[in-house]
Amino acid sequence: MQGCLKKTVIAVLLALLAPSVSAAITAEEFYANAKALKNINAFAATCQSAHETGFWTSALWKSAMNGAGIKADKQWRNAGKPSVRRRSQESVGGKTVYRESYFRAYKSIGEFLSDYRVKITRDYPLASKHSDTVWGYFSSLQRGRLGSWATTKKYFEHLADKAIKLAPRLLGAEWRAELLRDYKEAKSRGLLSSSEIAIVEKRLAAAGVKIK
Repeated sequence: MQGCLKKTVIAVLLALLAPSVSAAITAEEFYANAKALKNINAFAATCQSAHETGFWTSALWKSAMNGAGIKADKQWRNAGKPSVRRRSQESVGGKTVYRESYFRAYKSIGEFLSDYRVKITRDYPLASKHSDTVWGYFSSLQRGRLGSWATTKKYFEHLADKAIKLAPRLLGAEWRAELLRDYKEAKSRGLLSSSEIAIVEKRLAAAGVKIK
């Protein structure tokens, strides 16, 4: 009897100590939540989160509902805010390395998106300013107040791939026209580099969009 009780107590303790696992979500659900916030591009944020989390299947998403790999600096941790430590992949000098880092932890998708919006408006003001164009938003993530969002030089390309993949599901029947309008607007504002222009035009052409 005592042995059974001891096993039960241990099982309960392990369950309490285990990291919480978030419920799986779809791109449609993430997009619907993101659309409620100002100063971000909801579609771009969904594409970015899909890339960062492997379509919301990563360990960081499951344990901390961190949808964009936002790190927890000392100020965050010293304030007693929740964080988790994870091994992450980064690009240094063109080489892939793995590092142990602290990442912010959230209790809900709403809490994550609220903090994500704060980070965008504070650290990536250009993205916030041009949040009406997905391609300009993607490009602006490379020109933040403290540097680029990601260390890999292919980040824009990865986000472009997600945009083409998710647009038919999230933007409706006119997704091709919408992505083309966004591209022309971003280009006219001078937001895209020559390499980014080439990437977008190649992706759009492959999706059956006539650029000219």
